[in-house]
Amino acid sequence: MKKILFIIFVAFAFSSCEDFLTEKPKDLMDPAAFYNSDDEAIASVNGVYARLNYYYNNGGGTNGYSYYSCLGTDIGTMTGGRENNGQHYYHVYTMTPDIIDGRMRGTWRELYRAIGDANLCISRVSASENISDGIKDRVVAEAKTLRALFYYMLTNWWGDVPMWLEELNVTEVGGEIPKTPVADIRAQMVKDLTDAIPYLPEQYSGSDVGRVTKWAASMLLTKVYLWQQDWPNAKATAGSIINSGDFSLMENYEDVFGKDHEYNAERIWEIDYVVDIHTSTLPTKYNIRGVDKEPNLSGAINTNLGYGLHVASKEFLETFDPEDKRYNSYDFYHSLGLDESEYHYHYITKNMNLEDPKGNTGSNTIIYRLADAYLMYAEAENELNGPTADAYEKINTIRTRAFDDSSKMLSGLTKESFRQAIMDERKWELGFEFQRRWDLIRWGKLVEAVKSMATTNPWGAENVQSYHSLLPIPPAEIVLNPALEQNPGY
Repeated sequence: MKKILFIIFVAFAFSSCEDFLTEKPKDLMDPAAFYNSDDEAIASVNGVYARLNYYYNNGGGTNGYSYYSCLGTDIGTMTGGRENNGQHYYHVYTMTPDIIDGRMRGTWRELYRAIGDANLCISRVSASENISDGIKDRVVAEAKTLRALFYYMLTNWWGDVPMWLEELNVTEVGGEIPKTPVADIRAQMVKDLTDAIPYLPEQYSGSDVGRVTKWAASMLLTKVYLWQQDWPNAKATAGSIINSGDFSLMENYEDVFGKDHEYNAERIWEIDYVVDIHTSTLPTKYNIRGVDKEPNLSGAINTNLGYGLHVASKEFLETFDPEDKRYNSYDFYHSLGLDESEYHYHYITKNMNLEDPKGNTGSNTIIYRLADAYLMYAEAENELNGPTADAYEKINTIRTRAFDDSSKMLSGLTKESFRQAIMDERKWELGFEFQRRWDLIRWGKLVEAVKSMATTNPWGAENVQSYHSLLPIPPAEIVLNPALEQNPGY
């Protein structure tokens, strides 16, 4: 049964600010009148959860998290006529002033609003004498996890950025907040997450399903450890998730995804959506658009329900072993047995929804799942000790599901070739799941990956530079905060 979550917006949130350095007291509820009960504490953190919708439901427009994580990489492209339009600057690596101070600035501002909401929740709930200890500990832990996630996004996009952890007093800071080194911000993420994990439940039930659990926070913590190249802690944390007993890999890859498989044993954290109530537009971005005149399945399913904004590139699909059962999840019409000459684009089957209304779907969005923990563990173990039996066991567990042939299991690799195997396996297993760009940047492989797409994305292959691993700071934000310095290359 669907759980209706995260649709409560708190009136005192920073969402009404003109910018993250300007308060409008008339828009804010007096905090002293709030945070006086368990229900109000929960409502405050629900307001922080609500911010997730902007990123994972493409509320961020063409700078949404799903667009930016796959376009302009080595896996994704768009349907004809859209690849090189100015809106999709991250695909072709052309940064224009109107884009930087438009969509890109919108993402910057929304992330800081979310952090402001989290800081307010943490500060006021912690200080309240009217909230029970159990709820107080859990709510603060949830807010710290979400704050770490928002800083994870900020640093992945921009690197060094301003960081603050308290309620922002604009009068005291004078509108100038310098950048904090990314290493210091990631250290704070680790602190927030390690502080939070002991107070988060391993599972929720009823209407609370979908909130941050101990294991969701542990997944994010593992990812931060990988950025830090803290291999021992990455291995230990990923291992704790795998060995928790709370999750298991689905037998068939395609059964991980789709509206009929929500809250399955492999999903660690997902955002709940409900048609007509708390709806998602994300599957519509993957669904087939009618203008391309693709084959239509007449009858109960009308395939022409989408915008075709995310499709698999031919170069990506050509990297698959012909026997890899995951291939069909990235090529919808191929999965139906059609010859490639009968259709134009390779639609991402696992992220489509052909049942719900266009732009109004109830498909949950997966944030983390167990297969990712296996591959993070294998990567960390290889970096620590080379391709040990333990490392092979983790990656081959994922490959066992993808192949019926035991000869496809990996063996006899060097540390370097195992590292490449991890890079490839993450691409095939986790493609179009908010991972690829960050993986490529973390490995120092973004430019190489974009240049490998020269046939499908010649503009990106020609324009991409090493400094594109970070976005430019929006100039309008530098005007507001003169302590900011522009990122190199811009």
